[in-house]
Amino acid sequence: MDDFFRDRYKKFLIFPAILFIIMLFLVFVYPGITPGIDLTGGNEITIRSSNPLDEQAVYNILSEKFSLSELSVSSLSSPTNFGTLIRYSKLPLVLEADELITQAELFVDDDAKSIELSKKAIFILIGEENEYSNAKLALLAAQNALISYKKNFEIEFQNVLSTEFDLGNDFEFQRKEVSPTIGSSALFSMLQVSIWALILITLTIFIAFRKLIPTLAILLSLFFDILAGLTGMALLGIPLSIITIPALLMLIGYSVDTDIMLTARLLKNKTGTNGERATTSMKTGLTMTITTLAALSSMVLFSYFFQIDVIFNIAIILLFGLLGDIVATWFMNAPILLWFLEAKK
Repeated sequence: MDDFFRDRYKKFLIFPAILFIIMLFLVFVYPGITPGIDLTGGNEITIRSSNPLDEQAVYNILSEKFSLSELSVSSLSSPTNFGTLIRYSKLPLVLEADELITQAELFVDDDAKSIELSKKAIFILIGEENEYSNAKLALLAAQNALISYKKNFEIEFQNVLSTEFDLGNDFEFQRKEVSPTIGSSALFSMLQVSIWALILITLTIFIAFRKLIPTLAILLSLFFDILAGLTGMALLGIPLSIITIPALLMLIGYSVDTDIMLTARLLKNKTGTNGERATTSMKTGLTMTITTLAALSSMVLFSYFFQIDVIFNIAIILLFGLLGDIVATWFMNAPILLWFLEAKK
């Protein structure tokens, strides 16, 4: 039986250590991870056309024509078409009117207060002052004014891009809007789920092996895999969102799978030397991982070709995470366990 780790497993720890520092820089310094509008609130517009749009030209025109804060423009491309992704925070005027309408809904039993709030919202949106007999009519008028304002803004937005870049009718226009309140609530829920997942996984691993060092080694490998997934997001400009966070959580399952197999074989199987058992585990684990990588690569190519953003984002995160898992499991976790067993012996 071969021993891939014989007399050199401690040197293997240098590679993941260097890679860990590089990934930390890419994720938290440059280019860094940006939160998506699902978590921060705002607007996201996707334009697909048969002709490419210059990012800087789109940015300049939108900055000149509209007062958009936190505006960002990026390109999307595939062999079948071209696309442009435009993100900006919620319009200040819409944000103010939305807040007034929300307050008017809370004070709907107080006619005078609710009518006053609704009238302020209407005046902000269309510049008109009307009298209303009751709060519900005023609130309905304010809500309709907000819907009309957003619709007119969207039409004007499309017309500007179509005229300036001569798109005609040969383009697709998709718009998504998320309230900052909903975004904050989604982020809090995701953090809760992540924390509970880590706690339960830690307890399960510790109960299974009843040893601190192997448990910590598995957790370190888990964080390495998630960091690898975040690195892929940073390099490709994929924002942190309610779609990408579950993909990162999926990496926990992939990571723990191979690490638990390795730990169980080293701690509980007594056939052969420690290095030989680790080598056998590596052959099995790499076969599992490479099979999954092949499937994910197909998903990445398919979703890129047909511009299916959700599948592409999930697949690319899992792809980077599994590549990181190869390093974390066989160049970090395995050497740590071998070192632990040697010291124990």
